[in-house]
Amino acid sequence: MPTPPKALDNMSKNLTDEERQLREQAEQGVIPDRGRESRMERPALMTKNAAAGRYWKKVLERMDGLVILDDLDSDALGVYCVMLARYETQCKVLSQTIRELKDAKNDPEAVADAVSKLDAVSGKMQSLERNILQYAEKLGLTPSGRVRLAQKRAQAAAEARADPDGDLFGD
Repeated sequence: MPTPPKALDNMSKNLTDEERQLREQAEQGVIPDRGRESRMERPALMTKNAAAGRYWKKVLERMDGLVILDDLDSDALGVYCVMLARYETQCKVLSQTIRELKDAKNDPEAVADAVSKLDAVSGKMQSLERNILQYAEKLGLTPSGRVRLAQKRAQAAAEARADPDGDLFGD
């Protein structure tokens, strides 16, 4: 398993001045400046999903001033928001199932049905949680995700400086 990424301020390993400078530049913004602000448009899969729209708006508000997401990330962010909306729905189903379980105290058959429903809902919620965290990591919505994006950008810049003609022969 790879070591978790760290921000430059938290690193203890020795870096050359050039490596440190490249890393600082990469951490300033993980997406190259296109000369304009990104125009994030809600993807079609979010239509008629008010909860996903709320999450979309909330994520973009929180990311105001950060240059992490680009126009190309709209679909991935849309899927992330839809998953959050599904998770919200599953939380409601879980609450309802717990109520059903409490109401079915004296009926063993109703208790068994409620418990099996509870297991199914819990499994779906765990799967959604795992997927949500994976998407958040890839989109740079977690601290380690942002640092990982900065690392990749710094590494790409270092490789470009090392051999500016390295891509000419298809190696």
